[in-house]
Amino acid sequence: MHRLMTLAVVSLLSLPALAEEKPATAPEGPTTTPEGPTTASENPGDALEEPTPTFEESTEDDGSNGLKLEMEEMFIVANRSARKQFETGRSVDAVTAEALARKTAEGLPDALNETTGVHVQKTNAGAGSPIIRGMVGPDNLILVDGVRFNNSTFRTGPNQYLSMIDPWSLERLEVVRGPGSVWYGSDAMGGVINAVTLSHRTPANDFLGGSGRLLFNSSVLGGGGTAQADLTSNITDLFAGGTYLYSGDLRAGGGETQPLSDYNRFGGRFKATQLVGKSWTVTEAAFWNSLYGAGRTDTLGQGRVRNYDNDDLLSYVRAERFGTGWLHHVQLNLSYHQTRELMNDFRCKTDDAGIVTDRDACIALGQDILKKKAENEDVVHTPGFFATWEARLWDKRLRLQAGGEGYYDLVKSSAREAAADGSWEWKDKDRGTYSDDSTYLSLGAFLGSDVDFVKFGKSRFNVALGGRVSHFAASAADVPGLGDVDYSNTGLVGTAGLKYLYSDLLNVYADFSQGFRSPNLQETTALGNTGKSFDAPNGSLDPVRSNTLEVGAKVNQQYVRANAAGFITWLDDVFERVELTQPEWEALGLTADDVGELPVYRRENAASGQYKGVEGGLAVGPFAGVSLWGNAAWLKGDVENSAGQTNPASRVPPLMGAGGLKWEDADLGLYAEFFVRWALRQDRLAGEDYTDLRICEDPNNPGVLLSEEACKGTPGWVTYNMRAGYAPFDFLDANLSLENLADLNYKYHGSGIDAPGFTGMLTVSARY
Repeated sequence: MHRLMTLAVVSLLSLPALAEEKPATAPEGPTTTPEGPTTASENPGDALEEPTPTFEESTEDDGSNGLKLEMEEMFIVANRSARKQFETGRSVDAVTAEALARKTAEGLPDALNETTGVHVQKTNAGAGSPIIRGMVGPDNLILVDGVRFNNSTFRTGPNQYLSMIDPWSLERLEVVRGPGSVWYGSDAMGGVINAVTLSHRTPANDFLGGSGRLLFNSSVLGGGGTAQADLTSNITDLFAGGTYLYSGDLRAGGGETQPLSDYNRFGGRFKATQLVGKSWTVTEAAFWNSLYGAGRTDTLGQGRVRNYDNDDLLSYVRAERFGTGWLHHVQLNLSYHQTRELMNDFRCKTDDAGIVTDRDACIALGQDILKKKAENEDVVHTPGFFATWEARLWDKRLRLQAGGEGYYDLVKSSAREAAADGSWEWKDKDRGTYSDDSTYLSLGAFLGSDVDFVKFGKSRFNVALGGRVSHFAASAADVPGLGDVDYSNTGLVGTAGLKYLYSDLLNVYADFSQGFRSPNLQETTALGNTGKSFDAPNGSLDPVRSNTLEVGAKVNQQYVRANAAGFITWLDDVFERVELTQPEWEALGLTADDVGELPVYRRENAASGQYKGVEGGLAVGPFAGVSLWGNAAWLKGDVENSAGQTNPASRVPPLMGAGGLKWEDADLGLYAEFFVRWALRQDRLAGEDYTDLRICEDPNNPGVLLSEEACKGTPGWVTYNMRAGYAPFDFLDANLSLENLADLNYKYHGSGIDAPGFTGMLTVSARY
């Protein structure tokens, strides 16, 4: 009981803070994006409100073409509309530009550390997959400036695609925990992550400026930098920049080096905005990122090593109108997204028990130890569009929203392999991971509204309703065992919420939201070795659906900001991995040489599930520049299989959180912070967790799974960390982060690589 009470206190000190609202002023000229965050983060996990511009009619000629640019602190992603973060009836967080800089994160997944309820699993260095409310991979939707980042080849389970967004190109990260399918469509079941890219920063001389940042990371003996040039004129505001990062082999706690954990990352960015007429802006943007040489060794003990090269290009053109009344905000967006993944798969010689015969030689990929190698390349072209409209009526008490969107994936896929027959001659395979020229179409339209139906004094009662219709169609030729696959599905989802708000001090809400995920090409048509099994396609899958009830409260006082929420999610038509017999997988055209000793599975809509949890956070202060913050989240997940048996859900994070104490003096340009991250042991495992080397590998015998009795899951841990920074001038600042001060050897549950040991990270930033 004493331990539970202690955990309850620690959890209370973990809720992410709600920022105080502060007034913002608008820059002059055609710029339609703010110069940066106007509210300083009280802690790196704060859910902060960012300014978003709106155009209001002006009765005076103030030199702004008859328009006045008015900005408020807003949170965009919760319901696809600019709202004050405090007023949203959902669990939301933001990682601001300031917090991103102070975290000195190499990759975007690392920037989510200390965010309430977000567990970042890493199978390998250069990767990172957020788990939100028990959902992982394509069960969470990633957006870039509201443009869909997910595509139909995102692998089920943990994947590395969030790492393809450069954290140094971002203004902030917005995170919604819980379904967002009404507003954003498929995949938005566990949550939505919106990467908001940099807005234009007006140079000091109001014409030409720039910025740069350098990073050094001791745990990988690596580093890099980013640089950007800004231009302001009467015609346009624009910036262009680039990033390079080298990450060497990772040193884990205790000094052990993680093999093949080095990689290179580089990319570029461009964004330009013009004011057209009196009320329209047009923005053109392009973001290109590459990550090469990311090794994966979680199945090294069984003689398998993989290496990934990824390229990503996302571009869009957007027209926006900011106004009042029936045309408060209109968006028209055209986008193009291209992803390329090249996976090199190496198989080393193993003994009769399936254990690699020479681990070091396999790491070195020596010709004498290799018995087979393969190369798979997948390129996805995705043109897309969305259009949204919002009206604010009845003295802004009534908001109406509507919109539609569509995305079309065209998949190019190829593969080749070579064997140790003396020549290592490459031979093209008949099919890659996917059928070449596979397609996937998603269309959707939504309608929503909310209204302050009762308003008296400082109190408001608000009700919100929304609905969406979605349609999906996919095609793939010559799928092994299935032939030509063509499937489509159409469905409806809805949301309803009720809020009570007292001024800007209290928000009590209840929300019901439905989520869904249409089966993608990876699940319906992909065929191949996943590391612990061989997956076969199923072209008859239906969408997974969810219903989530959430209740919560937010408090926003001068020295105390807090929020807490509890939720329960019911899942239907969950994908269950059903093992096939040998005659069944032979009927798909598979051979023993293809499968080896691995079991063969196929996904079917045969299970249901239930997740429930509690999460939240607290921030106190500042008093004399000192503030205290923290957050925590607890989750339990169960799945009922086709046999009627209820078992724990897979990869469910343990009770975890973070908290810290910070001192800051803005006049001196100094801050210092001590903080902890922690997680309890996770020993409540699913059946498939026991077959996952990332969870149940025998530490004394790599490649060997522990028995269910011997596997105790992932141990709990706590790390002690410090941050400090100094800004001697407006144009110069430095941030130092010292993490894992005790050099603890640990990892996040389900990860295939240990977390960094003692790490010193230093960034120096300059602007002109």
